[in-house]
Amino acid sequence: MQNLNKQHLKDEQLANNWLKENGITNRLFNEVQGFQLQAYKTATNILKHNVNLLKTNEHELLTSYCEAMLNSRQRNSITKRNTYQIFNIGTRINRQLFKQYRKIK
Repeated sequence: MQNLNKQHLKDEQLANNWLKENGITNRLFNEVQGFQLQAYKTATNILKHNVNLLKTNEHELLTSYCEAMLNSRQRNSITKRNTYQIFNIGTRINRQLFKQYRKIK
């Protein structure tokens, strides 16, 4: 029984570390809906790794979305339409990256 408890604690710590690396706190993970988390992860990854491929208005949209996710009052006003805008930007960036990758090969 103790081994299961130790394993559970170890797994929980591993999950918490992964969430922290992706910019998601435990409180945020428990309070938000799934589609909001997906859009937040997409936005943070683009801002970390592919900011050079963004247009200026897209950069502003992604940063404002990330700021809204960290504020509980603003987070409640986020709709699916807002998240679809983030997903569309992510899709466009992925297409650009794929085209660049294909040119290299």
